[in-house]
Parts: sequence; structure tokens; C-alpha cells
Amino acid sequence: MTYQDPDFGTVIVTVNPRARSIIMRPEVGGLRVTAFRGASLAFVKSTIERFRSSLLKKQNMLKSHPLLTAVDVEQMRKEAKASLPRRVAELAHLYGFSYSNLTIRDSKTRWGSCSALNSISLSLYLMQVPEHLQDYVILHELCHTVHHNHSVQFWALMDEVTDGKAHALRKELRKYHTN
Repeated sequence: MTYQDPDFGTVIVTVNPRARSIIMRPEVGGLRVTAFRGASLAFVKSTIERFRSSLLKKQNMLKSHPLLTAVDVEQMRKEAKASLPRRVAELAHLYGFSYSNLTIRDSKTRWGSCSALNSISLSLYLMQVPEHLQDYVILHELCHTVHHNHSVQFWALMDEVTDGKAHALRKELRKYHTN
């Protein structure tokens, strides 16, 4: 079902029988909503109303940050592969971490990850953030080679390698988004 909203533009509502909740994704020209089977349109609209202000903020952010072209992404990939492996090696050496492998991926949902085998994966979109935040993400994943969770010990180690600025850097990184 589709309807027009004065703020969002086109709202597209689809039903997914496997959905257990309502998922709302702002887009440049509208809002895409996935609802669970049996959810009434009135319930969907009331849910949109509850989250209207935050959804509009996200939509406005999408509008103010134009989407990257394939050429832009490929250029970022080259830059990431040229600089990130060197920086990971430098920081690992500086702080005494070891990792098994490093990959650069087109991940749009997370900046990085660390597997149980200490293989680190970084998003090429890190090239869009300042260097000190790139270092924060790299150190975050390197700390996961020691603590594979977000325990108190993990954050203590993060504070140790970031001079006590782990939470401030984390907060600053939240201002950035993969495109």
C-alpha cells in the first residue's frame, strides 16, 4: 500500500509475514515501512507518528548527503586498501596487538568487525571520517582480539589505548554514517 505524507512524501507500506515488528526506513523521497501480518494501517500510522521527529531527522540527513556513485566508491576502496592496512599494522605494533587477517569491505552497516579467529574487517567508508576516528575504529577492532565482547575489561582496554577518550570518540563517530 502507498500513501502520501506531507512531511515524508511517499510512504510505502509492505507486509512481511516473518516480521515481528514495524521497520521504518527513511529514504530521500519517502518512507519505506515493513509491517507484520495483521498490523492495521491505523497502527502503522500511529507508530510512524511516535517516531516522526527522529525519522524526519534521518530523512533530512539523507537529503543533505548525496549518494555516492560507483566511481566514488571504487576510489574510496583504492584509498582504503592503500592506507588502512598500513595503519592497522602500525597501531597493532604500537600497542602490542596481533591479528590474523585484514579485509576491506563495502560494509554499510558497521565500521568494522573482528572474528573469533582475530580476523579484522574494515569498511571502506572509514575513508569518509577523520583520521582520529579511523584510528578509534581500528583500535576498537584490535581490542576485540583480546576481549571478544563489550565487557568492562574491553572498555578499560579501549580507554587505555585512547588515553581515556573511548566513549567520547564513540559518541563523535555516531555523527558519521556510511553512505
